[in-house]
Amino acid sequence: MVILRPQGFFRFIPAAFLGLWLCGWAAGEGVALWLLGNGLVCLMSGMPIGSGSARLGSGPTLAVGGFLILWLAVWTIAGIAAMTEFFRLVWGEDRIQAEGGGLSVAHLRGPFRSRREFPRDTLRRFVVTGRGALTIETTGGTVELSRLGTGEEREAAASALRAELGLSDPDPTSMPVALPKGWEEIITPEGERAVVPDRATRRVQARVAGAVTLVIAAAAAAAVLASLSQARFVAFAIQLVLGAIVLTCATLWLVRGRMEWRIGNGAVTLRRRFGPGVRDIFEARAFELNLAQDRSDSAEWFALDALSNASGASATVPPSPEAATKRKRVTSVARDPIVPRQLGAYLARAGNVTLVDRTTPEARAAELTLLKARLERSGSLGRFAVRLVVNAKGRKQA
Repeated sequence: MVILRPQGFFRFIPAAFLGLWLCGWAAGEGVALWLLGNGLVCLMSGMPIGSGSARLGSGPTLAVGGFLILWLAVWTIAGIAAMTEFFRLVWGEDRIQAEGGGLSVAHLRGPFRSRREFPRDTLRRFVVTGRGALTIETTGGTVELSRLGTGEEREAAASALRAELGLSDPDPTSMPVALPKGWEEIITPEGERAVVPDRATRRVQARVAGAVTLVIAAAAAAAVLASLSQARFVAFAIQLVLGAIVLTCATLWLVRGRMEWRIGNGAVTLRRRFGPGVRDIFEARAFELNLAQDRSDSAEWFALDALSNASGASATVPPSPEAATKRKRVTSVARDPIVPRQLGAYLARAGNVTLVDRTTPEARAAELTLLKARLERSGSLGRFAVRLVVNAKGRKQA
């Protein structure tokens, strides 16, 4: 069994921040529960709330109560997530064990416990990502196992588990060409093949968005009525009305609209469809899988981009600055290259276009070599950067 625990003094800095935030979270949770409880009692008894003399109307009270319940649900989920991260930093433990021909992972976060098991035939390989997380690639995607311990401990854990389960590092190109979970192929009303996000998931999203829209719209209507007699509700009513308009547009888009990738011979076209109307947005002649560079969080993001020009598309030649204006983001996923890689492979094969994978060790090494050459030609400052940064990056990727 491999046991990983938090290490290092600097983890107490974000833990202290989370502890202070959780104090405010508890205060907000208490106030919201107090308002809901007192509002319910006053509504049922007909008595005024607090020391005032005005009795609560059922319509505005129910609208505000629905908004508070929605806010409290989101606030509670955020608090649980913050508590889990707090305990991970201070009192966390990950237990990873190869047992029964598979893998068993237990996460201990203070009072919170979770356990997950992976059958042996679903496991592909253990990987320590560029951000230092120990992950396992499975047939259903990449799962993060642990960010606890030191980098050396996670590397040792990956080696030990790999040897115990008899796993090797398979070639990414050996992955079967099939659509990943969350995507499906359809026949459009024009009789053409297209790949779209899973329609069942969008229907669920539309129902949830519709329910939230009704709650916000009811609260907005109650606030507008209250603002007609009391000016202090005007700003609140305007905010609720704007929120209801935005949510209505989002719900209509989920119900009536979608983006789809129409499959052709030698090209894959991105289309925007809303009701009976359809419009071409972008024509892709190649696809590229790379590490997203526009993310500010600590996760490693894998992005699939569509390229309008396939010339010069090579995994061992980094893209030129000019090519950056001729691309369209298809999808990006944190810590999981399997989903964008499968989607890119499927679209490339179906449309008879090229797929370039810049996330392989060979592609990263080629990009690092080119970067070092450019910095060394730039002068003494560039050569210093090579020694200070690039070489360290190369050792991290190796």
